[in-house]
Amino acid sequence: MKRLCLVLLLTGCSSTMPVLPKTSDIKVSRELPSGDCAPLGSVVGSSSGIKADKEAMLEDLKEEAIKKGANYVMVETLGAQGSAIKGQAYNCK
Repeated sequence: MKRLCLVLLLTGCSSTMPVLPKTSDIKVSRELPSGDCAPLGSVVGSSSGIKADKEAMLEDLKEEAIKKGANYVMVETLGAQGSAIKGQAYNCK
C-alpha cells in the first residue's frame, strides 16, 4: 500500500509542460527558407493603437508563428496603412 501511494505521488508530479520557443528564436526574412522546411500556413502580425509600431507587429507575427509550431517566417506583405504584416510560417529542421 505504501508503495502504491509513493508511485502515485511521484507520477502525479512528473508531468511536464511543453516549452514554447521565445519570439527571439523565430527567424524572419523576406527570402524563402532554405533546406528542409515544412510550410505551416499564413500568419499575421498587427499593432493596435493610433500609430502602428513595426516592432510590435513583428512580435505579434512571431507569436502567431510560435502557435503554429514555426521557427521561420517569410514576410510577404506590409499592410497598406502599415497596420499589419503578413507572412508564411515554416518549421525548418
